[in-house]
Amino acid sequence: MYKLLLFIFFYAFCFSVYAQEILDAKAKNLKDGQPLLEYLSDIEKISKVRFYYLEEWLEPLTIHKELEGFPINEVLSTLLEESDIRYVILYNYAVIFFKDPSPELERDAFIKTAITNKITVERVILGDQKTFVPGSKVFLRGIVRDEDNRAPLAGASVQLNGLAIGTTTDANGRYQLVLPGGEYVVSFRYINHEEKLINLSIFAKGEVNVNLEETPTTLDEVIINDSNTPVTNNRISQTTIKMIDLKRAPSLLGQPDIIRQLQTQPGVTTVSEATAGYNVRGGGADQNLILFDGVPIYNTAHALGFFSAFNPDAISEASFYKGGIPAEYGGRVSSVLDLKAKEGNYERWTTAGSIGAVSSSITVGGPIKRDTSSLIISLRASYSDWALNFLKTKYPGINKASIFFYDGSIKYSHKLDNKSKLTLSTYSSKDNFKLSTDTLNQWQNLAASVRYDHVIRTNLFYGIGLSFGQYAYRVSDNDPSTAFQLDYTITYPTLKIDFNHEGINHKQSFGFQTTYYTFSPGTLKPTSSESNKQTQIMPNEISFESALYVSDAFNWTEKFHVELGLRLSLFNRIGSGTVYKYTENAPLEPQNTIDSIQFGAGELMKTYFGPEPRFSLRYSITPLSSFKFGYNRMYQYIHLISNTTSITPVDIWQSSNSYFKPQIADQVSLGYFINSKSNTIEAFVEGYYKLVQNILDFKNGANLILNNQLETALLRGTGKAYGVEVSVNKLIGKLVGGVNYTYSRSLRKVNGVHDVEKINNGKQYPSNYDQPHIVNVNWRYSLSRRFFFSGAFTYHTGRPVSLPIAGYQVGGIPISDFSDRNNYRIPDYHRLDLALILEGNYTKKRWKGTWTFSVYNVYGRKNPYSVFFVNQGGFLTPYQLSIVGTAIPSISYSFKF
Repeated sequence: MYKLLLFIFFYAFCFSVYAQEILDAKAKNLKDGQPLLEYLSDIEKISKVRFYYLEEWLEPLTIHKELEGFPINEVLSTLLEESDIRYVILYNYAVIFFKDPSPELERDAFIKTAITNKITVERVILGDQKTFVPGSKVFLRGIVRDEDNRAPLAGASVQLNGLAIGTTTDANGRYQLVLPGGEYVVSFRYINHEEKLINLSIFAKGEVNVNLEETPTTLDEVIINDSNTPVTNNRISQTTIKMIDLKRAPSLLGQPDIIRQLQTQPGVTTVSEATAGYNVRGGGADQNLILFDGVPIYNTAHALGFFSAFNPDAISEASFYKGGIPAEYGGRVSSVLDLKAKEGNYERWTTAGSIGAVSSSITVGGPIKRDTSSLIISLRASYSDWALNFLKTKYPGINKASIFFYDGSIKYSHKLDNKSKLTLSTYSSKDNFKLSTDTLNQWQNLAASVRYDHVIRTNLFYGIGLSFGQYAYRVSDNDPSTAFQLDYTITYPTLKIDFNHEGINHKQSFGFQTTYYTFSPGTLKPTSSESNKQTQIMPNEISFESALYVSDAFNWTEKFHVELGLRLSLFNRIGSGTVYKYTENAPLEPQNTIDSIQFGAGELMKTYFGPEPRFSLRYSITPLSSFKFGYNRMYQYIHLISNTTSITPVDIWQSSNSYFKPQIADQVSLGYFINSKSNTIEAFVEGYYKLVQNILDFKNGANLILNNQLETALLRGTGKAYGVEVSVNKLIGKLVGGVNYTYSRSLRKVNGVHDVEKINNGKQYPSNYDQPHIVNVNWRYSLSRRFFFSGAFTYHTGRPVSLPIAGYQVGGIPISDFSDRNNYRIPDYHRLDLALILEGNYTKKRWKGTWTFSVYNVYGRKNPYSVFFVNQGGFLTPYQLSIVGTAIPSISYSFKF
């Protein structure tokens, strides 16, 4: 038997040489559009080679003239590329065409497993296989909605089984894929919803709209991940935060907080509690663009930073970019947090809310006209000062303070027809914070927008948005001898026009944006007849910031995905206004003022123009691993003027002008990303390097409030930040969670011409928020379907400070000598938070309630906010300020019906 098989093998090999020689010969006399079947018949007429096939497989294929001169086997391979048709040579004459069965077998096994696990599988056929040209690309598009209320699901995952092809839905629930025609299993997933599979045969462009049913089965959710799609497929340095995760994580006084949860991400940190804002990759808190339905929000804090100003019940999606930032975003040099407000239910009225230790919230939404228009209203307010008295801080201004805040939003959505939609959105927040003195701090945000979206055709649509934003604060003192009121306001109406086009292999967007700024830098007025304050009114400042942008995302090859973008930004500072002139070759000091130039209303005072290229690249090593690279240049034309470590209500925003040039940041990122085969584990390591020009830092003893020559109080320099971020997350199972570690440095250099224009003698020094080592660990363990135990641990290196190194008295006046800027560090920060979550029985019940029992700062760590010294008779006595000095337990209850 062995000899017989060996004979047959050699017989087949020797005689197949003839057929192989024919296929190796160069193709001649090719005609454009000639059917492949006709061409194969011609070969059979002049040779002994015979072709065996099913006509319906090869019938759609035609010859291309440009293949003239290539070997016949290469012509066949090119025509069959990206199809599942293959061929083999047998004996001395036979060329047999066949279909590769392995993809179909894998697909059938996957569907069988899904059905066993009770996952819905639907069969969909688009187009006719008989008329399809193998290897041709087709469009697949559609909308993913909630089964219950028909609301679009933003950020839902659309993934092709076994392939590195997938996407997520946009803010309107839309998705689009361009793929070779054939047989696929398409998976649709959204957090806290049942997965749905489509057994798809697609041979022509078409739509697949899917409704996902909400489910209480939530054991396999990750605390925060980059999205529902594998981490290997996302844009570099992009994260999507799911609102449901916030409610299952430990929180301060039971308040789910999107900003605090963001701070657990690699590359993101904050200096301490009671800190408004956050720091991204060594940047300042003012370098982060925060959008609520497209409108910038300038102060994201309640209660001086104890809580964020956003109610999670009012937000549907939060997209965060810290590198490789898309061209549509601009105006800040560190990061973008894009918050999308929820739309109301189009089918029925629903209510959600929470009752917590310091505040409660209520959100109500439903149809105005069924399946056509909807409304949603959300409101949150505080009602107790007891929490500040519980902090056990040694700082009396905190534990005897008074606090009140609220935030609210309203969103109305109306489908004008099948292709048009109108959306109106508003947001407002306000804070009153009073220390043990008579000083009252108030600050508020206001944002309103109207947007019209229209689909021109299936792959081209546009949106026009008009918005109005305002940030204002007021500081007042009721002591009759010093009574005053200080007001500051910035308003910024904006017009945006965006177009999106999705081609066979290109996803393009382009648009225009312009913002009109009015800065009211400050008005101080005495409020009592005995007050020693004098009226001061700073003149308004007017400026325009405009931009054109274009971007294109496409697959360069099967493994390379490229995104290119260019943003052209223009900034104009216009009058009226005054530009002061100073003695040439002398430092900018008030005493060196020699002249001033007056500009009338509408006169052009200063113009800046900046090209902002963007580039990102993804190389898929395998469907489960990839390398990513990103580069972006960003311009920031407005500056936060502050001499404190974190944002405070009395900081001011200053537009670029003749002395303050725009900040310019260049950042590169490179990372390796991997998913386990079962999508149980995802991990990445990513490095970055960022250079920032024209940063502003303050002179020692600078007076920044109501200073009409602010350029004399500030210094200009450069910044540098670099680091490595490592993240490992477990996504599935009873225990889910992750470990994030960041090594980062944030350095500055201010080296002016004159000694008074230098910091630390022109040497490099760490910024206020330089924290080399940051560790965040979070987990959630499912005790049962309804009980969850979650926790979070955070550690970061103590931030830099400037400390006095000597103290003495001159003429009875205590004097302190300080070290170089930021030459010391406060002790390291670390904290453990725990929570127990009890979810109600969701089966068939309209009322869905959740109890959360949490403890913030479990082991009562007195983390230092700052270290300061008091000169007592020439002796410096050190003090450490800890805002939160004890464990803080809390209970909260959230509900939905």
